[in-house]
Order: sequence, then structure tokens, then C-alpha cells
Amino acid sequence: MSDKYAKVDIDITDDDQYEDVHLDVLGMKLDLPNLNSSNMPIELINVGLLLRSKPVLSDEETSAAMSAFLAYFQAMRPDFWNKLRVTDHAMEWLAGTVKSWATESGIDPKAFSSSTSGRTTVAR
Repeated sequence: MSDKYAKVDIDITDDDQYEDVHLDVLGMKLDLPNLNSSNMPIELINVGLLLRSKPVLSDEETSAAMSAFLAYFQAMRPDFWNKLRVTDHAMEWLAGTVKSWATESGIDPKAFSSSTSGRTTVAR
């Protein structure tokens, strides 16, 4: 192995910084980072890249995205996650919150056009 390491440098500009998103959900005020910003939470980068790469997500991709957002709320906003846990229609509230967050961030809401509350399997 070589003892030489290439130094990684990045060119940081403030051109891709966007204002935070402010939502009122279930009576809670949420101040969330803009999903278009280069300061997007590391926990959501994979979802952000997915949202930017496809105009409409498949049901599987939507489920994966919602799972990532739920994990983000659990880790970073446990107050909101706990509110979702005890509310009726938690999945719909989560989906509505994520859609509003994406819309307010300037991401096309059509990406989440598939239903997240419907049955995804057929009865036998």
C-alpha cells in the first residue's frame, strides 16, 4: 500500500442554500431543512437523490422514501415521531407532511403521487 493520500477539497458556495421549511402539523411547529439545499440532512440524501432522479416514484420507492423520512423523524424529531405514534391515521399524516415538505422545498409533489395508505397486496 502507498503511504500517499490524496487530499480531498471541496468548493463550497452559498448559491445552493435555501430557506428552511416551516410546517404546522397536528398542532406542532416543524422547522425542517430545505430538501433542495446542499445542507440536506445526511440521513435523507439517498431519498433526496431518488426524488430528484425520477418524476414519479413506484409504490416500492415511495415506501422506501417514507421509511427513510419516518426514521429521520424518529431520530431527529422524536417529539413529532411520538405524536405520529399516538394519532389516528399516522401514515396519512406522515405522507402529508412529507409531501408538504417536498412542495415547500420546491420538489415536484408528483413524485409522491402513488397512494401510501392503500392496500398493496391482494386478498387471497
